[in-house]
Amino acid sequence: MVWSKLQASDKLMCVVAIIGGIISLIESGLHMLDLFEFWSFGIIFDLIALVLAIIAILLGIKPVHYTPSILVLLGLFLIIFGSWIGGIVVLIAALIGILS
Repeated sequence: MVWSKLQASDKLMCVVAIIGGIISLIESGLHMLDLFEFWSFGIIFDLIALVLAIIAILLGIKPVHYTPSILVLLGLFLIIFGSWIGGIVVLIAALIGILS
């Protein structure tokens, strides 16, 4: 998809996905430093959450055809792997994309 062909709600979805990815990136970084140890199962889960956060940011920058469904999966996996707040924001971005 090209930015000029996106609707306003799709642009909002992309912006919210980028924000959710940045929040997840910060949250998983704090998990790795043991500063925010609310829901963490170890360094492997934190690294997986870090990779998923980067994928969410990249999907916000360059959306693909099935971006809302991919964002649903990313949001659920982010919540499972320890990034609650970022995962919920990514799920909100997916909901915006599905409803548009």
